[in-house]
Amino acid sequence: MRISLNDIRSIENYLEGTLTPEESLVFQAKLLSDPVLKWNVYVQQKVYSILHLYHRKKLKEEAETIHQRLFGDPMRVDFQQAVYQLFKH
Repeated sequence: MRISLNDIRSIENYLEGTLTPEESLVFQAKLLSDPVLKWNVYVQQKVYSILHLYHRKKLKEEAETIHQRLFGDPMRVDFQQAVYQLFKH
């Protein structure tokens, strides 16, 4: 069960909603008649979901690192107080 780069591109365009209405209808018709294509769309959706979750996790880790650098350093008390003042009003 091999998938071609063209199939991957078509699935990606379908999932991103970049197909024309006519292309989308043709693709949906193929989905109804081709179980392999349907499976490949499902798998590609799952891969995108996993990548999205991974990206969110990495972004959260980076934000936490920055937060620790800025608000965990006693040498930056002036900066910390200035930021807190911005949110008091």
